[in-house]
Amino acid sequence: MENLENSNPDGIHYLIGLFGCDKEQIDSVKFWESLLPESLQGTKMTILDSHFYKFDPQGVTGFLLLSASHISIHTWPEYGYVACDLFSCSGEDESKVVVDFLVKNIKNSKVEMQKICRGYKYCQ
Repeated sequence: MENLENSNPDGIHYLIGLFGCDKEQIDSVKFWESLLPESLQGTKMTILDSHFYKFDPQGVTGFLLLSASHISIHTWPEYGYVACDLFSCSGEDESKVVVDFLVKNIKNSKVEMQKICRGYKYCQ
C-alpha cells in the first residue's frame, strides 16, 4: 500500500446539480468509471478506492475515494439529472480543474453549483 501523507483539514466542497443530461450517457457505469478518474488529470489527487453500482432498471451511483477526500455521483436518467459532489483538501485551483472537467464532459443543459468552504480554519 502506498504511504500517503494526510492533507490539511481545510477543504472545498462543491455540490453540483446537472440538469437536461443525456440519459444514455449518465446511465452507463463504463462512462463514470472512465470519466471520474480522467477528471483528476492535471491534479495531484490520488485515487485510493472506487465503487460504482448500477440500479435496475436505471440509475448509477458511485464514488472515488481520494487522497484529498472524494468525488461522488448519483444519477436519475429518467429525469436527466446528476448530483455530483467533490470534497477536496487540494485547494481551489485543483478543485476547479476537476469541477470544470466534469461540467464540460457530462452533457447537460443547466448547471447549479454551490461551493462550501469546510474545515478547521473556516469553522472555528
